[in-house]
Order: sequence, then structure tokens, then C-alpha cells
Amino acid sequence: MKKDFRYRLNKKSKRLSVIFLIVSFLLIILCNYYSVSGFLPAWVISLLVTVAALYILSIPKYVRVTDNSVEIHCVIELTNIPIKNIKSIKQLDRSEMKFTAPLLGSYGFFGFYGYFYDFSRMSIVKMYASAWENFVMIEDIYEDTYIINCNDPDEFIRLVEQNKEALSMVQETEKIREETSPVF
Repeated sequence: MKKDFRYRLNKKSKRLSVIFLIVSFLLIILCNYYSVSGFLPAWVISLLVTVAALYILSIPKYVRVTDNSVEIHCVIELTNIPIKNIKSIKQLDRSEMKFTAPLLGSYGFFGFYGYFYDFSRMSIVKMYASAWENFVMIEDIYEDTYIINCNDPDEFIRLVEQNKEALSMVQETEKIREETSPVF
């Protein structure tokens, strides 16, 4: 069974995206106005377009829960977390996220995504969020931490735990079957 949880931008993300675009446009105009040669505006424009393009390619679109994995779909990137590798999953409150700062990623430009540093846990987390609310933290057996948001975190956690239990039951059945089958 597959279930998708779509990302929706909230007002804060929309405002921050518009502010970033306006500041970028004003910076380009100022560089063109005050520039003596054409090198500075060309450099600023190419830098801003490159950074914006890299951000746009990493915008999260939706999270899909399947029988075997949690898939985080971005515009061009796919992060796959096998359910058998999930050590813990829990919902986070907004207050738990106040000590999280971006390292390499977007803070408000069409969402919050990339690598963030969590000062309360003293660790680096990979975040995929469209709004600064309804957070779910996923830790895997390799000590990687993913923070996502979805419109219904309780349903998301329930589905992942249900699929994890079903997968462990299938693995136990396979193990018993292997132990009882004759070896030739």
C-alpha cells in the first residue's frame, strides 16, 4: 500500500521566497547601476541564478510511505529510507526545533531543506520541510537523522510503524521457514 503526503508551502515560506527574489532582483539592478564594467553584474547574476537553480532542484514535493520504504521525493532528488533500517520515528514540537540552523540548504526559499545543525542534539540532520510545523524525526540504524514535515504526522507515523511491524513478521516467518526446511 502506498500513501503520499504532499508538501504545502505556508505563508512564512511564501513570504521568505518572495523576499529572496525581490532582494536578488534589487541586487542585480544595483550592480548594473553602479558598475563601471560589465564583469560585476555578470558575476552577481550568474551566482544568484546558480544558487537559485540549485535550491529549486532540491525543493521537496512529497513523502511516500510504501510497504518497504519511506521515499522523500524532491524535484530532482529521491531519498529512500528502508523501513527495516528505521530505528525510531517520533513527532517533534516546534519548540524542539528552535535550536536548528541551516548549514547547507534553504531556510524559507520554497521551504526548509538541506543539511541543518541541531544544537540541542549536537548533530547534523537532513531536513525536508515546506513549513516550520508538523515535524517528524526519523533516525535510522546508521545514525542518520531525517526531519520531515507532513500535514498529518500522526497518520504518517502510524503507517510507518504498521509497515515496520508487518515487515518484521514477514522476516520472522521467512527465518522460521529457512530453519525448518531441509538442507541438501
